[in-house]
Amino acid sequence: MTVRLEGSIKRWLGLSTDEKPYIGLQADGSTITAADLPAGSSFMETDTGDIYRWDANVWTLPTLEDETLYVLQALLMQVTQLRELVALAIGA
Repeated sequence: MTVRLEGSIKRWLGLSTDEKPYIGLQADGSTITAADLPAGSSFMETDTGDIYRWDANVWTLPTLEDETLYVLQALLMQVTQLRELVALAIGA
């Protein structure tokens, strides 16, 4: 099987009152770069449950249809990873 990168998004968590990460933000003694914040990354507000998406320029709150598709894609990725882990565990 050829190795391939499925994604490189990052998932961030914080309160709705927290400053969302952006390119150039000083955090933990370092500066956030474009590599630290690829398009498609998410920020979940733990106090509201809202999940914002980074489009490489701004954080946006997706529409319900966009959010449903994103959740389904994330679940599919988790199932794929679980299937591969089980296959490794049984030596398939």
